[in-house]
Amino acid sequence: MNQPALYHRADCAQRYSVEQILKKYSKLLQWRSDGMDTLIDIGTGSGDVLKDFIYPLMPRKFDRLMGSDISTKMCNYAHEIFKSEPRCEFTVLDIATEEELPIDLKGQFDHITSFYCLSWVQNQRQVLKNVYNLLRPESGDCLLAFPACSTVFHVHLLLSKSLKWSSYMADVERFISPFNHTVNPHKKFATMLRKAGFTDVKVELLQETYDYKTAEVFKDNMEAINPFVERIPPHQYSEFLQDFYNTHLDLNLRHNIQPISITTDLIVAYARKIPRTSKNVK
Repeated sequence: MNQPALYHRADCAQRYSVEQILKKYSKLLQWRSDGMDTLIDIGTGSGDVLKDFIYPLMPRKFDRLMGSDISTKMCNYAHEIFKSEPRCEFTVLDIATEEELPIDLKGQFDHITSFYCLSWVQNQRQVLKNVYNLLRPESGDCLLAFPACSTVFHVHLLLSKSLKWSSYMADVERFISPFNHTVNPHKKFATMLRKAGFTDVKVELLQETYDYKTAEVFKDNMEAINPFVERIPPHQYSEFLQDFYNTHLDLNLRHNIQPISITTDLIVAYARKIPRTSKNVK
């Protein structure tokens, strides 16, 4: 999770998914009439998704495009990708912070995007409060997509019960989507968006399956997004990844899924901000 070069090389599944999401849902974003839009992406990671899929959507005269991530290493790596584009900037930001948002970010954006990030956060109400407060006071919108449930989460839970790996994964629930065991998670998230003050809420639950070309590509992708790898002693890295791979194969075969593939129930949400008043604040 903190290896930007590896993530950049191995994020094939995430790239494919984001490209499909933006093809279908980016038309919902309501751009300014003057073209001077500002956008912040939450959980930018290595920056390639922002560069390849979000940047081309921006109006030609856009004012500001910012990527953010909780990892300083990721932000520094992404900055190198965009070093030739002065209108693009990167900042370290914890979207789940309970502290006041930085003054140069609060209320500064017309749009917020986030892909494959929010599933890492347990306190979704705090996330939506911060997303709301990052948008301009007068208006703005957001497009958010993240896994509610995934075969990856199931593998984490299974490995956390093994004698070999349990000591490194005692807090496994911290890294599982808070919607993993929720019935109709998209409906729950839609309700949370409305309670946070958003309107024009549109939320869907999509089932995606991504087939990996080789076991090596699969292992690279899993290593890049695995929150436990940094805890595993270096001499056991390959053994842990092999156990992850084998467990995933067994799980897929039991459910008649292609062996080297990941199935994800993905929450995709669009919502607009309305100014808070005494009538809509609860």
